[in-house]
Amino acid sequence: MAKRKIQELTTGVHDFPTLIGDRENKYVDKTGLLYKLARRKTNAQYFISRPRRFGKSLMLSTLQAMFEGRKNLFKGLAIYDKPWEGWTAKNRNPVYNFSMMRANGATVEEFQKALRALVRDLNEEIGRPYDDDDTASGNFGEFLKAAAAKSPTKKIVVLIDEYDEPIAGFLDDLEALKFVRKTLHDFYEKLKDNSKSIRFLMLTGVTKLTKLSVFSGLNHLTDLSMDKRFATLLGFTPEELDGTLRENVKAFGAMNGWDFATAKTKLLDWYDGYRFSPGSEKKVCNPVSLGKALVSGNLLNYWEATGQASMIVERIKAVDEIPADLNGIVATQTQLDVCDAETMPLMALLYQGGYLTIKRVRPSGRLELGIPNEEISTSLAEGYVSTLLRNSMPDWNEELADAQDDLIEKGVETLLRKNLRAAFAAVPHEWKIENEREAKRYFLLFMKLIGADISGERQSARGRADAILKDKSGVYVFEFKYGGTPREALEQSRTKDYAGPWLDGKPPVFLVGVNYDPEKRGIDDPLVEKA
Repeated sequence: MAKRKIQELTTGVHDFPTLIGDRENKYVDKTGLLYKLARRKTNAQYFISRPRRFGKSLMLSTLQAMFEGRKNLFKGLAIYDKPWEGWTAKNRNPVYNFSMMRANGATVEEFQKALRALVRDLNEEIGRPYDDDDTASGNFGEFLKAAAAKSPTKKIVVLIDEYDEPIAGFLDDLEALKFVRKTLHDFYEKLKDNSKSIRFLMLTGVTKLTKLSVFSGLNHLTDLSMDKRFATLLGFTPEELDGTLRENVKAFGAMNGWDFATAKTKLLDWYDGYRFSPGSEKKVCNPVSLGKALVSGNLLNYWEATGQASMIVERIKAVDEIPADLNGIVATQTQLDVCDAETMPLMALLYQGGYLTIKRVRPSGRLELGIPNEEISTSLAEGYVSTLLRNSMPDWNEELADAQDDLIEKGVETLLRKNLRAAFAAVPHEWKIENEREAKRYFLLFMKLIGADISGERQSARGRADAILKDKSGVYVFEFKYGGTPREALEQSRTKDYAGPWLDGKPPVFLVGVNYDPEKRGIDDPLVEKA
């Protein structure tokens, strides 16, 4: 008997009927939560923000199939046996599902043209002629009225994906931004004007942009972004890895020679950690990155492949931080809930974009933030360092690959004397390294990028080592100096017994003294001695 093929967690299909119809794809059942949302008959008008590639489009497609009453697609899912209105023909409401990505444009004129085309298509769908003497917003309002009038129930369902997408291209052009936000305000306000004839409304986006006048036209929406009841609506929980995705995790482990528990732990380290509600400690994995890892068998940074977050990196640089400093940022819920498009506050931008998540709620109610997982940590480091060194080290990617090879083949000493010195020498002159802390930050970044097993400041009985690096040759205990000597750094490690916690183990332990010379703007030859 042929072995049953495991259904794959696909990452490229965002259409629910297609996903379900292809028996080779796996769907992680979220219909129980969607039913809880959709069954509400009054004020069922929602907004939810989540980072990119988190399954927002698939969620809207699933909602569309629910309201269209395509019950055969839901067999075996949580909603199938529910008393859902869509299962009865007389209760079905016409569904209009579209993405505002269709309204993108590189210029204001292109944006206007694209928005008109989108609204024209909606009107043609119901047989209403587009009024060229009216605005796109005006035609959208008339479409909503006409669609409701044609509906057997006199109600319609409206699903809008990526509501904020048209704004993204104009964040660096204040005058154009003002025009686009006013146009979108007028457009979205038509939803509020026609709210009595909208049975269900859902908008999704990455950010909740304030000072755009957009949300002043949508103040009737229920914001689910931090709602504890729907913290796991998008993304996959560790429990879902134990359940629906168990055979996929086992297969992933088999590809790498790991048992289920080890495979699950590694997947969670890389792709889990997103906590979207202060009121719930539940966390979820990035569904697209997790899916790619399960299929390929590789733990890689799939996030960056979906688009370089250059704006994020530039904002981190602008406030004179590096990614390693982002853990431990404290914010109020209000500070994270909105994002001013004109100033782009770093905390809200990073949180809403998926680069930071809620780590802990302090007794005061303030939120402690941090980088959610290994994938985002790697993404930030790669983006930051490549941006930092792009002009001064054009072959940075090649240098990085050489450093990775040198660490594996030649060991830590070659890496320190060759690769690390080259990286420090390439830091642009305007990026000053003015103290020991800054020198150490760059070191940790570079080492992380080459895949070194390294961690910062480890405690011994008499103090903290600046960094610990492990490779096949042993454990290396680092101490930094700024404007001193490598010998001074090494002797401090020896005097304060920084190596103590590792001396009882089997691998040999080495002390490493590193000094950054501010006059030369580089590091001296490090000293390495056995502990």
